[in-house]
This record gives sequence, structure tokens and C-alpha cells, in this order.
Amino acid sequence: MSNSRHARSSRNDASRRYHDRVARQYDAIYEDPFWAFHDQLTWRSVKPHLPRDMSAQCLDLGCGTGKWGLRLLKSGFATTFVDNAAAMIEQARKKTEEMGAKALKATLLVADIVDIPALPADAFALTLAMGDPLSICSDPARAAREMFRLCAPGGIVIASADNKLAAVDHYIEHGNLEELQRFVHTSRTTWLTADERERFELTTFTPLGLRKLFEKAGFEVLSIIGKTILPIRQCKRMLQTPGAFDTLLQLEEELSADPSAAARAAHLQITARRGT
Repeated sequence: MSNSRHARSSRNDASRRYHDRVARQYDAIYEDPFWAFHDQLTWRSVKPHLPRDMSAQCLDLGCGTGKWGLRLLKSGFATTFVDNAAAMIEQARKKTEEMGAKALKATLLVADIVDIPALPADAFALTLAMGDPLSICSDPARAAREMFRLCAPGGIVIASADNKLAAVDHYIEHGNLEELQRFVHTSRTTWLTADERERFELTTFTPLGLRKLFEKAGFEVLSIIGKTILPIRQCKRMLQTPGAFDTLLQLEEELSADPSAAARAAHLQITARRGT
């Protein structure tokens, strides 16, 4: 096995080990006013791109416990859930089974998003890749090319990734110049957990770098937004003020109309289209 393949394998193993362990508690980690706001912001950005044809197929890559795929399923679309952690897929499966007849429209698959030969090309009208699977996966360029292969002509991909410019603060705060230089040059950092066997590499992106990744894969980039531009995570009590939730959503959407505002957010979200 080559060094690069070995590195990708080790990275996948660590990521899978972590996500398998936390699968049962994963949803509880995100039961928080900020994440409720974050999810509402995300869904508002997805809804305009829902297929008009109810027979269209949708895809949830890096689905975790199924949050976004379940929303697509509830909206009436046949949806395929993909994650490289079997325990995450099992949690998603339990949720789909609770949906009665709609569960018949769900397909669940354990696979790495960089290569999914079990899925057909040109098949999916809408692909979501939330929770930063592009950053977590072993090869973001391969993952973007695989998204293009799976995307139907005219189809849409909406994906999130870690923002490199926001991550710089972590290295400045720790005052380690050598680590800062390494990060700036490589765009790679590490998911920190107590168990070293679960520490996997993350690839971060600037807005321009994320755009280039998708354009090189063949997509037309429609937008890149930051989530969240407002630093609400540091001031969650604002969300509990009467009427503030909707006002803050409106302000977020106004700020995201300026592409440069994405640079200050912790996460980036790209919307791209495959040409017809």
C-alpha cells in the first residue's frame, strides 16, 4: 500500500471509530438553541432547491443519524442515506422505520463518499452533504468528483465544510508559530478527542478554495455562504429573547447576500449545479 493510501485508510479508520462510538449520543450533542437556529438557517437555504418533480431522487452524503435525509423523505422524495460509519446508518435506519409508508422510499448505505460504486451516475436531482463530510473525508477532490458523477444533469449539490479563516484563531490563541505555519500551508487540522485512535485529519477551506474545488469537478457554483456569520454561538441567550429567533434569521440572510461575509463564519456552505 502506498503512503498516501495508507494515510487515507488511517484517517478513515479514525473517523469511523469516532462516529461509531458517538452514534447513539450524537443527536443529544446538538440539542442546543444555537444548533436549532443553525438547522433552521440551513433548511431555509435548502428549500428553494427542492426538486419540483416529486419522483426525483435525493441523496444525503455523510448523513450521520439522518437529520437532512429525513427532512427530504418527509417532503416526499425517495432519498438515499450514505455514511461510512455503520452505527450512524443504523440510527438513521431506526428513524426511517418510524415513518411508516415513507420508509419505503429510503435507501441506506454504508460507504465512503469519495467512492460509491453502488450508486448509479446521473441519478440525483438534489444532493446534500451537511455536517462537513467534505472536510472529514480522506480526499475532498475525489468526493467532489463523485458528487458530480452522481448528480443528475441540472441537479443541485449543497455541501458544508470547515472554514480555514475561522480556524486560524485557534492557532493564534495557542501561540505556536510552527503549528500556525503548518496549518496555513496545508489547510489541515485535527479533530481532537481524548482517544488518540479517534483523532482524524480535517481539511479546511477558504471560500475561494471551496469554489475552485467544485469548479474543477465540473460544477457551476451558485453561492457560498457562511454559517453563522453572526457569532450567536457565543451569545446563545439572544435566541431566547422574544422575537429574536426570526429577526436573527433575517439578519443572517441579509449578511449572507454579501459573499465576503462568509469568511468570518466557522463553516462554509456551497450550492452548486451540474450543467444540463
